[in-house]
Amino acid sequence: MTDFSDFKAAIKDWANREDWSDVLTTSYVRMAEQKLNQDLRIDRMIKASNNTVTDRCAVLPDDWLAMNFVSIANSNAPNGWMPIRYKSRDEFFQLTDCNAYFYYTISGRTITFGGTPNTIEGVPFQISYYGEVPVFADDTNSWVYTKFQNLYLFAALMHADLHAVGEENSALALKAQVDDAISKLNAQHLFSKSSGSRITRTRTRSFG
Repeated sequence: MTDFSDFKAAIKDWANREDWSDVLTTSYVRMAEQKLNQDLRIDRMIKASNNTVTDRCAVLPDDWLAMNFVSIANSNAPNGWMPIRYKSRDEFFQLTDCNAYFYYTISGRTITFGGTPNTIEGVPFQISYYGEVPVFADDTNSWVYTKFQNLYLFAALMHADLHAVGEENSALALKAQVDDAISKLNAQHLFSKSSGSRITRTRTRSFG
């Protein structure tokens, strides 16, 4: 058992709507999860996936939202993995195999790798990506509820008010709180990724 039933009860209490059905309340939770998947990008969403590409292309994980880091197996790399960079499709497909070796591009939910494909053994690759938040349920816990309960609650209540007659102003106020919380969490994540780096000061050239 999880805290899912408690979360739905809290939504009803905050909205003062004990008459809401379990199905309706759950739908507001699912809408909140869609909002988080659309806008939230933090460290707890980062996942890893390993695969082998044999014919240039591979399908991205089903819960993939955005890329964080991509590397391919290379015996010349210090740790056996060589980082490669994203390039837009219009630029990527103009490159020769030799020049495209250090790049990848994405079309829909398919990632395409540069370089000459190895159709026999394939080329191992690994990606670090932002995955969807957990679907909170009776048998599935959610770190969003554990770590960011207010954000989760307000996102669900926002959608509840959006579907209620006369609650438009309340929905807008909740949306502002949700968007502000997401922006701060995203900014904190970006800052934390480089928080251990040394500060590089720009050298000022003197004239004289």
